[in-house]
Amino acid sequence: MIAEFGMKVRAFDLPFRTVWVRRKDMIDLRVSRDTPDTENWTNADLVAHISTFRLVGVSVQDHKRLGLGRWLRAHGNEIPFLADEPMPSGTVAYDEAGQIAYFSIWPQLSEDADARHYERRGKIYLMPNGGVARIRFPVLNKRGRAGVLGTAAALLATR
Repeated sequence: MIAEFGMKVRAFDLPFRTVWVRRKDMIDLRVSRDTPDTENWTNADLVAHISTFRLVGVSVQDHKRLGLGRWLRAHGNEIPFLADEPMPSGTVAYDEAGQIAYFSIWPQLSEDADARHYERRGKIYLMPNGGVARIRFPVLNKRGRAGVLGTAAALLATR
């Protein structure tokens, strides 16, 4: 996953929890324990990374309103990062050149030729003081199919 990133990548230790909200069939990546303000959200293009039927990470394209890079530098604990090592869970890699944040949910121990990427249009709930509270995206695609992402969601904790 990380090989896709450009040369200037920084990693941050940022504890988060990923759950499958079964009744809404959504994956919810929770950065904050607080309930997000439902009025303060933005749409985002993201990619769910699946390897061996597990959701290993989520990539989010940063934009001006979201300000992920700025927020991570201000509030995250930067950790040493080597591109050829697996990222531990609860880590966010931020590619400053491409402005992409990769949230590592499950460490990928080796390159998987069968890895799949599912593009989704999600919502990011922002905290009142700036930063991300939650990232939420649907399991089903526009055609109503879940595929491997549905299997990966079933392996997550449920709510």
